[in-house]
Amino acid sequence: MNAKLIKLIFSTASIERWNDLPRPFKFVELDKQAHRMIIAYIIAHYEKDVDFVKLINFSIAGLLYRAILTDLKSPVYYYLRKKKGKEVDEFVLRNLRGVIDEELEYYVKLYNNTDSIEKRILSAASYISSKWEFDFIYNFAKNSYGIEDIKKNLENELEDYYDLEGVRILSLKRKTYDFISLCGNMRFQKRWANTPRIPQTSVLGHMLFVAIMSFFLTKEYGGNKDKIYYNFFTGLFHDLPEALTRDIITPVKQGVAGLDKILKEYENMLIEEKILPLVPKKLQQELKMLITDEFANKIITNNGYKTVDTAEDLFENKGIDGKLIKIADHLGAFIEALMSVKHGIKSVELENAVKNLSKKYQNKKIFGIDVEKYFQKEFYEKDNFHSHIN
Repeated sequence: MNAKLIKLIFSTASIERWNDLPRPFKFVELDKQAHRMIIAYIIAHYEKDVDFVKLINFSIAGLLYRAILTDLKSPVYYYLRKKKGKEVDEFVLRNLRGVIDEELEYYVKLYNNTDSIEKRILSAASYISSKWEFDFIYNFAKNSYGIEDIKKNLENELEDYYDLEGVRILSLKRKTYDFISLCGNMRFQKRWANTPRIPQTSVLGHMLFVAIMSFFLTKEYGGNKDKIYYNFFTGLFHDLPEALTRDIITPVKQGVAGLDKILKEYENMLIEEKILPLVPKKLQQELKMLITDEFANKIITNNGYKTVDTAEDLFENKGIDGKLIKIADHLGAFIEALMSVKHGIKSVELENAVKNLSKKYQNKKIFGIDVEKYFQKEFYEKDNFHSHIN
């Protein structure tokens, strides 16, 4: 991980979508990419021989692609690819060299030049998440020029993926679709709800940011494919219960004795009664493990999982590095606060968050990784968001 990469990923929270149409609210790229990956998780579990590490790498490659090209309209993008696809790819790669490692660079190169099952799943998930957003816009702006063409094109493109069982099931718009809709709604829940910020990130976007930071930290210490899978998707779903509870800020949780425990009990009840029944039965046990005690270190067993206190106890085991995901979660909060302050929108809450998290992670390591540097303002002050783009 490096400062440019972290800031580039976070910059997608500022890229607006559908900004040439009247919209009932603002859509941003980070949220769309998060929703896409949740949908891809569902679709992928209906297919055989899916390499989930490839799926994750392709998803991050796609997000970085968008971060470099910003807000190109889809028809313009596809026209450019048709005429100058190789040159567009080279432009993106040129601006990512030195920012990403060789493995991720390989997936960026391959991103638009493969028809692998993993890329097809992500493409299908992209159309579904775009259609989910568009349905709000369509009902809001039916008289806008070209809107019927957009609707028709989205429906026609999605039909090309009906060979994927998960796509056919989601097209029925029954309970599994209700699950992805519930997740999609989390783009409307803003982080730091009582504190003005730029950009005003959502819970949904934050979940993907945490997942990607968990992925990079897992790679940094040499975690195996199981760790990459479980750490990434725990990060991606770690705030899912907030879809039903909303974000309850830390001062409230800590300010009332015993409240945190009561809230956890309430969350667990909602998980059992409201969330798990929406997902396919074969995923219920796994999703429950991912979102229950999400920051606990877990060793996965034949009957479920057991928690361990020390992160290093997990090193050689199949499991979830909960403490590492907690670090990624705090890093998300740190970046949200720091970048808002750097944009000139500051408050006591934001400045205290930067100061307190920097202090909390002084001299802290996990699996030999020095995480202190990621919580230092100086680490991010060498360049601006897109100063490397040429």
